[in-house]
Amino acid sequence: MTPKRQEQRRLHALHEIGLLDTPPEERFDRLTRIAKQHYQVNTTLFTLIDAKRQWFKSKQNLGMDATPRRHAFCDHTIQQNSIYVVEDAANDPLFHKNPLVTGTPFIRFYAGIPIRDPMGFKVGTLCLIDSAPRDASRMDFSILRSLAAILEEELERERLNAVDHEKKQWLHEAVNIDGLTGLPNRRLLSELFQDELNATRHRRGSVSVCFLDLDGFKAINDLQGHAVGDEVLRCVADRLRSAVRHHDVIARLSGDEFVIILRDVEHPRTYRHILDQLRHPMHLQGHVIELSASMGITRFPSDNSDSDLLLRHADQAMYTAKETGKNCYHFFDLESHHSQQERFAIGEQVQHALDNDQLELFYQPQLHYKTGIVSGFECLIRWHHPSGKLVYPGRFLPYIEHTKLDIELGKQVINQAVSTLETFQVRDLPYTISINLSPSHFLNDEFLDHLNNTLSRYDMAFRKRLTLEILESTALDDAGLAASNIKACQALGVQLSLDDFGTGYASLSYLRKFSTNEIKIDRSFILGMLDDPEDEMIVEAIVALSKSFNRRVIAEGIEDRATEEKLIAMGCDIGQGFLYSPALPLDEALDWADCYARP
Repeated sequence: MTPKRQEQRRLHALHEIGLLDTPPEERFDRLTRIAKQHYQVNTTLFTLIDAKRQWFKSKQNLGMDATPRRHAFCDHTIQQNSIYVVEDAANDPLFHKNPLVTGTPFIRFYAGIPIRDPMGFKVGTLCLIDSAPRDASRMDFSILRSLAAILEEELERERLNAVDHEKKQWLHEAVNIDGLTGLPNRRLLSELFQDELNATRHRRGSVSVCFLDLDGFKAINDLQGHAVGDEVLRCVADRLRSAVRHHDVIARLSGDEFVIILRDVEHPRTYRHILDQLRHPMHLQGHVIELSASMGITRFPSDNSDSDLLLRHADQAMYTAKETGKNCYHFFDLESHHSQQERFAIGEQVQHALDNDQLELFYQPQLHYKTGIVSGFECLIRWHHPSGKLVYPGRFLPYIEHTKLDIELGKQVINQAVSTLETFQVRDLPYTISINLSPSHFLNDEFLDHLNNTLSRYDMAFRKRLTLEILESTALDDAGLAASNIKACQALGVQLSLDDFGTGYASLSYLRKFSTNEIKIDRSFILGMLDDPEDEMIVEAIVALSKSFNRRVIAEGIEDRATEEKLIAMGCDIGQGFLYSPALPLDEALDWADCYARP
């Protein structure tokens, strides 16, 4: 596409938004006020770049409503893919004669980030302006990125005509920011990380993904109290900001886990420098706190994985750093990742966890959309690790696949699920239970005998409340045996669900061959359906196809009301996700269900 045609499409997108020449709005003014207060600059602006002018939809401390586009710093910003900075315009050959520099508002420092419409066109900017020059290397632009992300969400709502003014809250109640440290949270990190990967591919550079966990933080909370622990986390965030460059990304995942994305690191001393910044004593609330951190690192493109897998690899490397002696960093070794020695070591730990009752089922509610009530729960296994951390299945289940331990664990999950159903029966609760089965467990010779023996003393009404979720990939091992086992389970009265539907190679044929009672749409399509029309079409097609085969449809990964409303309109039967509740211990899950009332 020619530059002229691209600009025509950009201008069309700008005018489609419908914000040009409209009155000020608090939802935008709030964000520019926050930016001005946080960065302590003279002026902050949300600008829209029209054909011949730069117009200000929101402005703080500026008398004019627009400037000619040819004078606009922001016209240069929309040519970039990231933050555009001018540290001292008076000494910049591109701007030193600009009338906005030589006259009002006498710009010396400028930093702007492009704002994209829902189709990806850069229609404007969010920018900082000051009358004094600044050293950008000393500034942390993560809040500016966060505010820009919120602005883009507002443009998305504008396009969908679904803006709900009553739900707009203060920035630290927004879904993108960690309220304690002000750093991007896991959700915003995902977006920033993907931008970094795209930029790295474009410039043929590299990024270092650093997963950092504090050493001994639990003891600080236990001995000094959570108030001191919170102050430690804030201090750690500040020190990490000062340890990296302004364009590097820092995020807090949860607890005492942080992620840092570093561009084009040339020397290992960079990693040591980060850890050394955390070693200095912290004087907080009358306490002197000394701590260290362990850091796992993987590098893209040497580790040519997607963002989720890169984080997982860095996380695994962090655990190695802990085991090595803490206060150090360790690089992820891709070659030894699946080595037998590592699998054996983790297998031993999981066996110990089984023997010592360290594994517990957590329960995520499932909402029946037609009735608006909680219909049941999906069981998700959690490991209470001796370190004090709650370990999620993605960190240990892959290492025991196709082993006897995998089958032993699967049997225990079935036993615990049946025990939970007994609890429901005693308490006269109507809920169902869903459990996940690995392919090797479901196709194992002992599977049906164990299931039959476990359910032998229960009636059909009880058994019908148990749903077994099997992956599409189960059929790749033995399609005939898989189909036979499905029928055998149903003969016992148990429900079957085809999990992660839509990600396999022969989904349509599976619907015909595998007579499961339920189809569970893969969360990747649910998470993307608001932003990706293709994902939305896939979800709609799966729902329609499932209905034609008379199968119940459940969607997982629902995180917002807009997604829920679309799924209900499509005819989806059941939904689960963080919009309602994360997976919780049984008593907490039941308390949540007792209090749930559909809005």
